Amino acid sequence: MYVSSIITIIITAILATLATFGRVALTIILSIVLGWFLGYAAVKNGLFEGVFLSIIQTLEAVPVITFFPLVLIFFVKSIGGYIGTELAVDFLVFTAVVWNIWVGEYESIKTAPQSLEDVVEMLRLSFWGKFRRLYIPVTMPRIAGNVLVSFADALFYIVVSEVITLGTTQYSVFGIGALIANWVSNGEWTNAFTGFGVLIVMVTAVLFGILRPFVNWAVKYSYDPLMEVTRTRIRRPVVTSRARAFVARNIRYIRRVAAIEDAVMPVFIKASSYAIRHRLTTRPRPRNVLTVTEKYVGLAFGIAIIAWLTYAIYSTWQSTWVPIINDIYNHGILYLYYLGLDWLRVALVTLASIVIAIPINYLMVTNRRVEAILLPILEDLASIPVSAYLPLIAIPFVTYLAVTLGIHASLELLVFIVAFLSTAWYVIYNMYVGMKTIPRSLWDVADNLKLSTWQKLRRLAIPGAMPATITGLASTVGSTWGGLEVAEYIQGLNGQVYMVHGYTALMDYYTAVGNIVGLEAMSLILAINVILLSVFVWRRLFRLARERYRLEGAITL
Repeated sequence: MYVSSIITIIITAILATLATFGRVALTIILSIVLGWFLGYAAVKNGLFEGVFLSIIQTLEAVPVITFFPLVLIFFVKSIGGYIGTELAVDFLVFTAVVWNIWVGEYESIKTAPQSLEDVVEMLRLSFWGKFRRLYIPVTMPRIAGNVLVSFADALFYIVVSEVITLGTTQYSVFGIGALIANWVSNGEWTNAFTGFGVLIVMVTAVLFGILRPFVNWAVKYSYDPLMEVTRTRIRRPVVTSRARAFVARNIRYIRRVAAIEDAVMPVFIKASSYAIRHRLTTRPRPRNVLTVTEKYVGLAFGIAIIAWLTYAIYSTWQSTWVPIINDIYNHGILYLYYLGLDWLRVALVTLASIVIAIPINYLMVTNRRVEAILLPILEDLASIPVSAYLPLIAIPFVTYLAVTLGIHASLELLVFIVAFLSTAWYVIYNMYVGMKTIPRSLWDVADNLKLSTWQKLRRLAIPGAMPATITGLASTVGSTWGGLEVAEYIQGLNGQVYMVHGYTALMDYYTAVGNIVGLEAMSLILAINVILLSVFVWRRLFRLARERYRLEGAITL
């Protein structure tokens, strides 16, 4: 009887995990497909490019919890039912994974070699032909680089959002997050641990059975125009005779061009410098300059948006904005105090993550054996959502440690650990990418100068990783806010509610009691705060990373 009940629990957990993975796959695939067309439109149209980049850079830094009132009002309340709840969950996950994918696809299409674009123009390929032969392939390496992070982000937020409590009403969908939360609230700890074990096994299977092979497959679409092409023994793909003939003709053409170049270029090299050869062999991409028509269209579009926003605010002034303004007037000081507390937690967690990431990444970059062992472990741990096992690790903090340290100190320690586990993996990953792209020649120079480990870190590793680290911090902070959201307010654990003084804790409390006006007011303050931070802080940090810490000619080790 006991064995049959365990088998039933395992089967239920497997089905729930498959449902959760299905939502994650749907949102990631939708993000990728939309990103192809939006990235192409941004590259080809200067007006759309400016609007697209401004929106992406702003929303990428906005925490997902800011969209919660929109989800509650539009999807849960207006549409209602299971469909409304399902759309709410999918929308929250979509806002968590879409931005880095879209940025990666846009940058890939933007930096596609001009010579390849000339080829597709000469072949007079159709719009779909250009996408299939050029733009989709060039985005594959960046998609593969972002899909691991997006998978982890999606799992984190989908587990949190599968159960939405608004006042005395609870909305949920079938998934592993809702299932574990239900088992924990009912005190069925054996079922909860079993479900969490199933989640770990299936996350590992997806990571190493699907995502890692996809990353390895996407590497073949990497393009390096200065890479020497040598004849290697490879497995011949099964292709049609027409495709084989097309490839053969192009290979013969490339070989002829290479032979002519090798014969002619020494003359120019002897007569001038490498810079002349670079200008002769590579044609710069045309800058996306706005035409006069596009400027007028953009102005008209901006005026239309401002007019629409003005009308929307005016028509809902009494019903929506007056209550929000009154709530901010009455509780604004309290909101700002709690916001300051959470920003202090974000700063401490980010600083701790950077301090931990530096030695880990240095070991992985300088020791291939450590990298081969540690990197897959880190990827697996990053993909397991901390929100799924939060109720399990919270038990000692509300029991034994609460007696030893005091309930307030114990909960603060729990919040720090959960926020750290939500942040550290992304800081480690971004810094790893930065250190990995430091040119091998610079490491050789450091070895020849016999620099110590500390000198290599201070003069090479940390400055070289700075651009990738700073660029990744904008989205990493959003993950920190997600960790604070799930840890500052914990309900359903042993029938109790545990919370600390914090901004997201108060937002979760307003959600639990059904205070929509207060939730809207706090979301508005957080959105304005993050937008101002994006404009006056992140963009300056991005500029600093590009101008001061850029390494020209960086190659992958």
